[in-house]
Amino acid sequence: MSTSESSDQEKKGLLQNDEKKIVLEGGTSSSEEENNLSLEPQSMIIKQDEDEEEEEELPGPKFKLVIRNITIRQHTVKSPKIRFTFGGNFKVVDNRHKGGKIEEIGEKGKQFTTSNCEVDTGGSGGVFKNTFIKYKRFNNYEDLEDQELTIELITAGCCKIATQGSAKINLLELANSHIQREVQTEIHQKGKHKITGKVSFHCYLQEVWNFNLHFYQFEGINLLGNQNDQEPDPQIKLKIKSAFLNIFRRDKNWTNRDCKSEPELNTKNPRWEEIGNITYRGIFSELENEDLLCEVFNHNTLKSSTKMGESLIEMRGFLDYGLLEGPLVLTKSSNVKNESTGSKEKQISKTEGGTIKGLVEVEELPPHQQYGDIIILKPGRTYIGVHLIRGVNLRSADPNGFSDPFVIVEFGGFKQRTKVIYRSLDPIWEETLYFSIKVGLLTEQNIGKKGNIKVMVFDDDEAGDDFLGSCEIELKDIVTSPQGKAGKGPNECQTRVLNERYSLYYNGEETEQKVDLKAWFVPDVPSSFKFENIQKKQTKTKLKKSFAKRETAWRQGIPEKNLEEGDYEIKGADEDYCERFIPTFMFKMDLPRDLRDRKVIARTVKCFTYENDEITFGGRRDVWCSPNFFLSLMKGSQEEHAALHVSMLLGVDIDAYLCQGKTKNGEEHYWVMIRENNGTITFVECSTGKEYHLENKWKGIPEIEIDPKDKKKNKKNKQKKINLIESSDDELQTKKKKKKKKEDKKKQSKKIELESSGDEKDDEKKKEGEEPEPEPIKDELILPYMTIEIIANHENLWGNINETMDPAEILYDLENKKSWHPFVDPDEGFSKEVKPFYEACRLGPRSSEGRAKGFAIRIRKEVIAGYTNFRHGKNLKTAFLKKFTPVIESGLDYYEKKAVGNLDEEDEKNYKIWRGKITELCPQGYIFDAFTINFTYVDPTRIRNWIMEKYDFHKEEDINTVFACGAYVQPYFGRVSSVWVMLCVMRVKPKTEGEKEEENKKDEKKDKKEKKSKKKDKNSKTKKPKSKGNQLSTPLLNDETSSEDDELGKN
Repeated sequence: MSTSESSDQEKKGLLQNDEKKIVLEGGTSSSEEENNLSLEPQSMIIKQDEDEEEEEELPGPKFKLVIRNITIRQHTVKSPKIRFTFGGNFKVVDNRHKGGKIEEIGEKGKQFTTSNCEVDTGGSGGVFKNTFIKYKRFNNYEDLEDQELTIELITAGCCKIATQGSAKINLLELANSHIQREVQTEIHQKGKHKITGKVSFHCYLQEVWNFNLHFYQFEGINLLGNQNDQEPDPQIKLKIKSAFLNIFRRDKNWTNRDCKSEPELNTKNPRWEEIGNITYRGIFSELENEDLLCEVFNHNTLKSSTKMGESLIEMRGFLDYGLLEGPLVLTKSSNVKNESTGSKEKQISKTEGGTIKGLVEVEELPPHQQYGDIIILKPGRTYIGVHLIRGVNLRSADPNGFSDPFVIVEFGGFKQRTKVIYRSLDPIWEETLYFSIKVGLLTEQNIGKKGNIKVMVFDDDEAGDDFLGSCEIELKDIVTSPQGKAGKGPNECQTRVLNERYSLYYNGEETEQKVDLKAWFVPDVPSSFKFENIQKKQTKTKLKKSFAKRETAWRQGIPEKNLEEGDYEIKGADEDYCERFIPTFMFKMDLPRDLRDRKVIARTVKCFTYENDEITFGGRRDVWCSPNFFLSLMKGSQEEHAALHVSMLLGVDIDAYLCQGKTKNGEEHYWVMIRENNGTITFVECSTGKEYHLENKWKGIPEIEIDPKDKKKNKKNKQKKINLIESSDDELQTKKKKKKKKEDKKKQSKKIELESSGDEKDDEKKKEGEEPEPEPIKDELILPYMTIEIIANHENLWGNINETMDPAEILYDLENKKSWHPFVDPDEGFSKEVKPFYEACRLGPRSSEGRAKGFAIRIRKEVIAGYTNFRHGKNLKTAFLKKFTPVIESGLDYYEKKAVGNLDEEDEKNYKIWRGKITELCPQGYIFDAFTINFTYVDPTRIRNWIMEKYDFHKEEDINTVFACGAYVQPYFGRVSSVWVMLCVMRVKPKTEGEKEEENKKDEKKDKKEKKSKKKDKNSKTKKPKSKGNQLSTPLLNDETSSEDDELGKN
């Protein structure tokens, strides 16, 4: 998401350096001249931040807080101010009931206050033109959990300041959440909470960090040659080109501002394995707003090197994936004689000079990261601005009759999103999103390649967002719109502005849902740009005629017997009801550098929630979502998971295919196939990540044909050489008979069903998207698939024309046309039509360590609250032992490593130690019982409901029963996570007959003693209670649950 600001404004705002800070006293930031804003009041105090220098050498994480773009709406207070309090653990404790006094303890947080609200139109809205920049050093990251940012709505009278409402945000949540924030201020009056306003602002809370950037494996593609088209000796130089560079040069931590490679000789397609390092000090948002200048020179040892081209690459987005790419442009200037005046004039020409690609690795990132950063408009760049005004008559997606709508806007493969408006069918966003047009030369053709602008509206849901509808903004409509003003504040400009109400489409049909928006170019593009050749997105279209015609001929080559057993479907309808050739749903996806392990890829795919098409699309079945749409929803059915899995494997050069067939129970199913170099076929079940290996099932790749790098990587796992298999009918029949005998023996003794956590035939799995407790994986190689009909990758589709449909009994030499019938024959040239119908996309970023920890805390508290509330309603005591929590959560990563398949001896050793620690913590005289569950969503309420429906431990009636709970969240790329929850139940150990007799004897002796004492003291009426059960449990529970009960009270 991003409401953008100008770079000039940012010089004095967000990207203020670490050595200086504007101290705001009763007003705003620096002067009007510097900020280009109408500031109120005019006289500002700017001074050195004295405590900044003192804190520099202190230990502990240092955070930078930036608050800007503050607005208010629906407020009941006239001309209010807003006071912020940053951190602190100050509180007033009243000890008078203990004979003490009122005490003030803890440290007060930093306070700062806005000027009076401007453009105040009563409750409809107001603006505060203030930017606040504060620093704070914490003792450790745990301090974030205990401190808050307080927002107070105040009015200043003659004598005092009155608070008219307040709201609080936990700093841990703030440091791991969206930068765009909106809070509701409330005041407590006469026993009721009254809403006094809604305050929106951009809030950065990020750690000041030394980012070490490592650049490597760069390559140039089709670079310009020398004069006379000779082969050049290219050398690349990288540096961060920043308007703020002169500031950081004074910082002792800012080093290595540029780096360069060694020259590659005589080539237009060079490859540099190593470039070097650049160290950058600041916060992550500052780094993302920088540009990387890539310059390529033709190296000359005798003369000065000549430039071959340069590319200015925005750092935004590339840091998440580790991939950099940009077009090279060579700029030349020459003096040309003006024929009319006779004088010489300088003329500048630009030439496209190839492409530069490379990898960047950030060696270490801060554990806490925000998302939804703001784009800075920079001079010399062209942008598309999209202003989302409001939604009208949106459909309800939640049980409460409302939706929590937000908008994702996509252009050129990049996405941005607005804030979420909760509980509304007519949301008002009033947000502007800017997209940088990343092309070498600004031409109509280059911009047109990026396509039109897609607008998608979703309902926010932590278990996977719900799709409400979409529309498309055509670029030609923007350039044919009338002139007008666009943007706000420093971004205001005069340009052609599209101002339109669009209908949203759902399931390919126009709905009553509307969205009001504006769109424009800034600065405006030349009037000669018409964009008439960009094809508009279609809905409810049939398969292209060329494909339909070929399908008829292709089906004639499939044996009639096979067609009776299977559908042999070659197409699927996407989210807009458009029929597409199945291979077009796959492509070679660029993956982050640390997402290369295929086991981790399989785990990442599994963590996307499984949901039935009928739920997602309101009763519609067999939908094939485009990859972009699936990654936006973060949930889908088995075909989307399989297609994504194949695309990711293709991106790391694995020979992967999508398979379609039937399971043992006759259900249609999709899975993944990998052809290993040694002739082994590997089937991967996407819903579990389990691999099934079939040896000698294709001819493989002879060692001499294997890339030396691949051969080196696989040296440790090298398997026995196999003979190349020439598939003949006789050999095939022999293999079939032998295989069938083995399979029949196994089938007689065991029934094998498909191991799937997202099998849509099961009602419960439909609801939850996965089975949290999958059955143990069997060692026996028995496939869960009964038939295989088609195999497809991003280029082609093959139909099974073998005599058998059993995937275990056939060979997978796809080049053998007697076994596999190809849909596309490359010799005919038809393969050019098989291409993606969408802009190539990437996985979303991975959640930060801090955000994952925040999810785990919320889930744990929600489970505890669920148990406590239920038992409270039944008048049952609830006790959760807090000392168990850190121990439980320290070992839950074992289960995730096991699920991925990356366990080693050290992990097994640590697991045994961890189990021993948990056992030791169990109270004496108690029986310990625990269960661990896995989820692929982070919705605390949904997780709590599932646990309480599946397990009834919360119904334990024994008051001595105690509980413990822990949660662990492992984030993956694509904004998905794997969640592990462990719930422990400890019951009093039942006594044996001997123990009961012994206890009865003790009770009898005690009764006798009590009777004797009564006779001695007849006036005493006090009775001591009999001891029943374990005496160690009661004091233990009181000590252990007190602090946890305090937390639950807030819930």
